[in-house]
Parts: sequence; C-alpha cells; structure tokens
Amino acid sequence: MRTKLKDDYKILQLQNCILSVAKYLNDFCEKHEIDYCLMGGSALGAVRHKGFIPWDDDLDIFMRPDDYEKFRKTFQEEGDKAQFYLQEWGASNGMVTLAKLRLNKSALIEKDLEGWDVHQGVYVDIFILHTCPDNRISRLNQFVWAKYLVTKGAANREYKKDGLIGLLIKICRLFPKRFLLNYALTQVYKYRNQDSQNFCHFMGRAMLKTGLYKREYFHATKKVPFETINLNVPVLVEDYLKDRWGDYMRIPPFEETLKYKHSWKWSATEAFPGLKEDSNYHDEMYLLA
Repeated sequence: MRTKLKDDYKILQLQNCILSVAKYLNDFCEKHEIDYCLMGGSALGAVRHKGFIPWDDDLDIFMRPDDYEKFRKTFQEEGDKAQFYLQEWGASNGMVTLAKLRLNKSALIEKDLEGWDVHQGVYVDIFILHTCPDNRISRLNQFVWAKYLVTKGAANREYKKDGLIGLLIKICRLFPKRFLLNYALTQVYKYRNQDSQNFCHFMGRAMLKTGLYKREYFHATKKVPFETINLNVPVLVEDYLKDRWGDYMRIPPFEETLKYKHSWKWSATEAFPGLKEDSNYHDEMYLLA
C-alpha cells in the first residue's frame, strides 16, 4: 500500500498490514454508524506525519462504551470473520478492559504472550474512552480499580518489573487470574451515564492527571488523511495533543525513538502458530490489560 517510503525502522510492511486492518474497521464503522477516533500516538501521527509515526508499530483507537458494544454486536452478526477476529481482553458481563481487531493470516507476537493459547495476529487496538466523574473521590476510585486491572493483567502474563510496581505484580500473582475482574470493571464503567467535564483512559501507563481529557475534545470526530486512507480523530485533536505532549510537533532524536516498540516477531503474510478455525482460544479469558 505504501511502496515508495523509506523503511528506516524495518516495519513498513507491518505498518501496511496494520493499515489494512484500520481500513476495514473504518469502513465497517462508517457503514454501521459507529463512532471511533484515533488516540495517543496514532492521533499524533495523523496530525504530524499524516499517517504512522515512522517508528510506530501499532495503531490505537478510542470508542465510547455504547459505540464499542454496538461494534461488537454488529461485528459478531455481519463482520468478515474469515479475515478478522475480535479479541476481547478482560471480558466480563459485556464489559472489557480493551479489545483488538486482529487479522487472521498474520502474526504479531509479543514476548510476554509467546506460548499462550491466544490469537496473535496483527491488530488495531480498541481502547474504551470512559466518562470520568467530577467528584475527586469517585475519580480516584475509578483510577485505582483501572490500575488494579492493569497490574493483574501484568501478573497473569508473568511480566517482570522492579520496584513498587514489581512488588504489586508479585502480590497479584497470588490470586486467581480473574480475581475481582467483574467488580473492578464495574467500578470503571459505572460512571458511563453521568454528566461530567472529562473523559479518561486509565487502562494503560497514564496516571491520574495524564489520563484525563476534556470532554469537549471528543464531542465529535472528523476525518483526516492517514497514509493512503482517511481516519477519524477527535474534533479538537490539536488541543488533545497539546494536553498530552505539549509541543507535539517536536520530533525526538533517533536514539529515543528506538524504545517505542510492541512487536517482537511478526509476519504480514504468514499466520501465527496456533491459528484456529473455531476461534476457541482458552487463555484469552485470562487476558486483562
């Protein structure tokens, strides 16, 4: 799809594969009137590079809970499941910690999932953009339970870390793999119908302040060029990016860019070992965040 670009990071073919997943997702959402928007580094890439950040090997989007639930239901009924697979992390009573739309005949294997009985095709990440309560105590409650899910997921995947986070991961290993999953998700989702000034995404590295976004940034979406296609971004994407990164147009030194890597082993043409026709992946029930 993009044959004339430099491949300084040796991931151009992988990006092309991710782009094909993004095109399907965008077209599917347009057809079924489902809203989404690029987030994080993918939104930054859309504005600063008109596509992928050159060293970025993933693509992330936000969906609000109602939009994701409509997407899941419609994909299950009408999606191209011969080509794509919807993987839900931490699924419990209709709630998820995150989801990934994966390409079946491809591979993107991350180190801490090697050997797991899970789908490991090339993917687009779908993160849930939650309503964040204005009340500070309620906000802290939501944050703490989101971080519990992240920590428990790291523990399930035998993730190694030093310091306090490493200690918390070790403690979480002592409990069953889905311990308090439903309760924690309920605490994260419970504010979805409240009026508030902010949205949030705490299901990742972001902390209490950095994972908080003004609601007005996302009151609508708009199309922008992204490589060879057009994708949605928040209508006030520049304000969102300024909140996240300050001078977001500054390109970091080459050495700094080398740390941004998700992929370990990948193929845009060959399926990962363990691809199943019945999509029955036993270990997926233990994926959290």
